[in-house]
Amino acid sequence: MVSSNNAPESKGFVSPTVNDTNAQATDGSSGAAPTRSVAATAAPSADSAPEIIAESPRAASPVHSEKLAANLNVKGKAGHAVIDQRQTIPTTGKRRHTTKWEYITFCLFYFSLNGAPIGNNGGGLRQALVNMKYPDGYLTWGGEYIPINAMLLRVQGVMFAAQLVTLMILGPYADYGNWRPWIMIVGQVLLYICQFSLCGISQPDQWEAAQALFVVGSLAANVVNSFYAATFPSIVRDLPKLIESEERVKAGTESPENHSKLDEYERAKLYNLNNMTGSYVVAVVYAIAVGMIAGIGYTTNEQKITSFRAALGYFGFMTVAFTVPFFILHKHRPGQQLPSGTGWLTAGPKQVWSAAKSAKKLKQVMLYLLAYFLLNETWGTYWAVTGIIQNDVIHYSPLMLNAFSLTADLCGGTGHLLLLILQKRFRFSVKQGVMFGAVMTLIPQLWGGIGRFTTKVGFHNEWEFWLVQAWNITTAAWGGYNVTMISEVVPGPKSYMFFALFNCVGKTSGFVGPFITAAIIQADGGKNNGAYWFLLGTGLLGLLTLYFVDTDQAKIDSAACEFSFLI
Repeated sequence: MVSSNNAPESKGFVSPTVNDTNAQATDGSSGAAPTRSVAATAAPSADSAPEIIAESPRAASPVHSEKLAANLNVKGKAGHAVIDQRQTIPTTGKRRHTTKWEYITFCLFYFSLNGAPIGNNGGGLRQALVNMKYPDGYLTWGGEYIPINAMLLRVQGVMFAAQLVTLMILGPYADYGNWRPWIMIVGQVLLYICQFSLCGISQPDQWEAAQALFVVGSLAANVVNSFYAATFPSIVRDLPKLIESEERVKAGTESPENHSKLDEYERAKLYNLNNMTGSYVVAVVYAIAVGMIAGIGYTTNEQKITSFRAALGYFGFMTVAFTVPFFILHKHRPGQQLPSGTGWLTAGPKQVWSAAKSAKKLKQVMLYLLAYFLLNETWGTYWAVTGIIQNDVIHYSPLMLNAFSLTADLCGGTGHLLLLILQKRFRFSVKQGVMFGAVMTLIPQLWGGIGRFTTKVGFHNEWEFWLVQAWNITTAAWGGYNVTMISEVVPGPKSYMFFALFNCVGKTSGFVGPFITAAIIQADGGKNNGAYWFLLGTGLLGLLTLYFVDTDQAKIDSAACEFSFLI
């Protein structure tokens, strides 16, 4: 998976690659201090790339830069804009190279984001307990007598609303200073606590405690997920090969278009590596979990609960093992300086206001934000509905649940491996990758919708859930490229705020979708499959919106956009 390059640490790390034609030597050319304008020439260092690189705060010759940009094609202007954004706003420190082990542990960390820590077994435990408590399938919740599945979807909506508020508060501040890794650390520790606490839940009367721990743990996991995603562009852009490419563009020995292609490819490669590594590692861990659950037993209610608790403890330990190394090795990279006359309390709201005023200049960001909202509405709620139906069909079997997850991760990992190979061979764009992935996510919606009219297909049979896990080989493209697409369109200096915004929008869809589908299910007499038609229509609208997003124009717009009070 990852190169075993043993080059000295001081020369940085060339990211993992399979005979990458764009890979560059790591020694030399990265010691120069970037300036505001990519047209300003910087002399490379003679021998090696130091781990820390100074950056000058402002432009030296913007007029020359603008003349150079005017003579470039759209791809060239986009590459020019990617570099120019780095010097838009002064930072709090010096640039740090991404090292080999930082890159490796960043990939391994993805294990925690893959649903294994709390999503599957924690969700399965709370659903099993509430069904044991209310065997007729109905309960009083929020003053209403409703189906259990409708209640579970409403709780999903409440959980996503809490995530929305949390991310809206944290996101605007995370671009300042170098404290943002602590958001991930605190969130991950909270997830550890909830995982291990669920191991102590064993009685049906404790279903509300299980639900509370599941909600808090899922909230923590999603906050970590958001800021993990916001971290990956800096991991890529601080690779020595990317730094050296920037310097060659500034020196006039490489075209901005080539740099733009290299930057796009490396970002797509890393996120596919993350997904592939996470999927294969989780598959191995799930294989062990399946054997452990088979040994405990899973036929009686008592055995099911014991198996879920054992799995939660096992996955909790593995989550610690796969995430702590990254926290140790992760560089606390510099963020933006606080604007003159702005304190910490007002910096977040002022940044949000500045971004809001700039929204009309960032049309491509807004367009992808809409597409992202609609497609996440479809895909996230699809899994919520399908997961509930799946648990009913397999009678909350922890063995089957973990076997399904094993299959999904093996197929998903294989899908990401194929994408890595195909993208290296054909160099298709991130937008093309995310378009393909979006189309593949809509096919299961249609399949589920057909189940409204027949019980032969449409998620009424166990074999269909094996099939939907295997379908991950195609939907891997959505998982691998939808986050990379965010980094294609948002302004680089404001990545944490915009990633938080996109995550908020994703969670808003998770808030809206479950409530709408719960209402559809309730109005349809408890029949789940009617909800898929709403999801399919929403997804088709999102796909149409995605088609019109122009990533090159997004980069140009981001470089031209001035967050005036911060500069």
